[in-house]
Amino acid sequence: MTTGFPVGIVTGDSKPDTFTFTVNPDHIPSLYDYVYVEVEETPPGEDERRRVKVVAQIRRIISGAVGFTPDSPWTVLARLHVPRGADRIVAVAKVLGYKWRGSILYPRRAPRVGSPVYLAPDEMLEEFYSVEPERRLWIGYLVSRPSVKVYIDVEGLKRHLAILAATGAGKTWTSIVLIEELVKKGATVLVLDPHGEYVAIKESIHKLGPAYRDRVIVLKGRRDQEGDELYKVSVLDMSAEELASIAGIPSKASRIRAVVSGAKEIAKALHGVLGGDWGGLRGIIRVIQAGIAAAETIKIQRRYSNSATAILNDFGKQLVQELSGEYGEAEKKEFQEAASRLVVRESFNKGLRRLWLALRKDVEPGYDAIRYLEDLDRLGVYGVKGLPLHRILRPGTVTVFNLAGLRSEVQDHLAYNILVRVFNARVRYMRGLPGETYRYPVVVIVEEAHRFMPPKNIRQTRTREIAAAIAAEGRKFGVHMIAISQRPSKVDPDVLSQLQSQIILRIVNPRDQDAVRDAGEQLSHDLLSDLPGLNKGEAIIVGPIVPAPLMIRVRNRVLDYMGGDISLVEEWSRSLEEEELVAEYADELALRLTRLFDEPYSRETIRIGLAKLMGLREPVPGRVLDDALHILVRDRHAWAHYDNYTETVEGEAGGAEARIQLGTGEAECSRCRVQPCRHVLAVLAKAILDGVISPPGRGEEEPWSYYLG
Repeated sequence: MTTGFPVGIVTGDSKPDTFTFTVNPDHIPSLYDYVYVEVEETPPGEDERRRVKVVAQIRRIISGAVGFTPDSPWTVLARLHVPRGADRIVAVAKVLGYKWRGSILYPRRAPRVGSPVYLAPDEMLEEFYSVEPERRLWIGYLVSRPSVKVYIDVEGLKRHLAILAATGAGKTWTSIVLIEELVKKGATVLVLDPHGEYVAIKESIHKLGPAYRDRVIVLKGRRDQEGDELYKVSVLDMSAEELASIAGIPSKASRIRAVVSGAKEIAKALHGVLGGDWGGLRGIIRVIQAGIAAAETIKIQRRYSNSATAILNDFGKQLVQELSGEYGEAEKKEFQEAASRLVVRESFNKGLRRLWLALRKDVEPGYDAIRYLEDLDRLGVYGVKGLPLHRILRPGTVTVFNLAGLRSEVQDHLAYNILVRVFNARVRYMRGLPGETYRYPVVVIVEEAHRFMPPKNIRQTRTREIAAAIAAEGRKFGVHMIAISQRPSKVDPDVLSQLQSQIILRIVNPRDQDAVRDAGEQLSHDLLSDLPGLNKGEAIIVGPIVPAPLMIRVRNRVLDYMGGDISLVEEWSRSLEEEELVAEYADELALRLTRLFDEPYSRETIRIGLAKLMGLREPVPGRVLDDALHILVRDRHAWAHYDNYTETVEGEAGGAEARIQLGTGEAECSRCRVQPCRHVLAVLAKAILDGVISPPGRGEEEPWSYYLG
């Protein structure tokens, strides 16, 4: 690139922070390119003025010519001719500063009018934006100079970072690039992944080299996900109100919440003397089931003539008897002795009283509470003990916490729980306190930050509180946050303002632009006005992670992720193929049902045949059957097995396990409580299509079809 002669001359207004120059028509620089002008300055520590090279970035280019004005008529303009070099090109440059003894300083004097303006050579820009090798993370290239690499300073992450962009502008791509660089530095990285986009990192981490092959841990947020470790939360450490909210119990459902609260107190007390799983969800559910049975027994025996204290005592005795019923004689005696010691405890009696008051009129709240807790229990996350932190975090390793497919309340709680544990572990380590600790600094990446930390006046979340604490105090204890969002206007402003560095890609929404501007003072008005015009993958970086604000193109990533835009043509073609396969499955199902029952079935009547096979009085719902067939088309790993002796079909489809007792109307699913569900029908259909259920042979005394009527 030619730099030995001027590309312009300073003209018009000149200020210490901006100047205008008339461009050499033979060497017109591009928008966002870099120039320099020599200025006399007195740097710190110097007594005399020194001639320094002040670097500036071109922010506007305007071209014009005499006679060519917007108010000139076309007939006149069509006859005019502008000789080459006769047009006037003016550029406006934003001063970035000058490099002096390793630091970037802002000039106190304006460039003199008439001073030549030079194109900044690559070497000057590399020196101007240089970061010490041991501290630098390679993020991309200068947007106007693809030959100049751009690095950010890892030490700048101590004051946190926000990656902000409209959907599809490249924010997740940028975060993947950062993860690659952080892993190379030996960082401990925790990613909160609400959509499961980062899980693919595990399959591609080997691309960084053999040494990185085991540097990814996928933490599962539910038991039916694929991953390395299932995250665990101790129910014992949760309040009853916290548990009820996470289970999805409405805030106004006071009796259901009272059932959960009372049962939790009782289960916690039982865990204290018996151990085992009493302190987990299964223990709480067992207490509620026993409470329902005890309440029903007392109602039948009509003991309401006694005093309230006597009734409560009877309820407690009956509850203990119901709970001990599942034990053998020796264990039953041990259980009853342990339970008798709890009667004198205030917490146990408090729970007993609360459970009785919630069930005495009607036990339906108990059944409702069980349904809510069983749904939560299917995740497999909420138990007696939490997963130790040393199995979650490792030096030089990325831990992806997969929160995909979870209700927003559960996502929020799991994010809150793990952030609190990480933050407290670092506080304990730094202060030498007892308890769970982690020795090394942690970088926490929060994807979809607006979901986890919205403004207080919009929605209350648990994660917002711990995120605010990390943003304010995390740098002291080595917990550093990278928040990613396409809606910065929906991120809590108190948190956003604490993220002192920003990587901002294309943003069009005016509210989001205002939120970005309000979050930090380093983004000038002219940079803000550039945001809508950025191309995909281009970004503005400001804050402590860079020596001075700059515009970059993010480099190509190495690791894979599951984000990015889908191809409409491919997806629509796939949908047509899927519908054709569903129709073929339905026709084949009708044919096999015809053979099973020796009566004709069609695509329209297979709902009746499946209901008959299951022992249901009504045809299975058409919408549910359609969903089941779509599951079979998509799930290549679906399977089904038929036990001819017990007349039971078992299998797995769509990530759920299902069991069907033919002819009885009974069916179970590991994920759904309302039957028949799509997973149950998918497994049953798979069994029929695979031919594992076949017509009974002659000579059998009581074939399964006999029981179907």
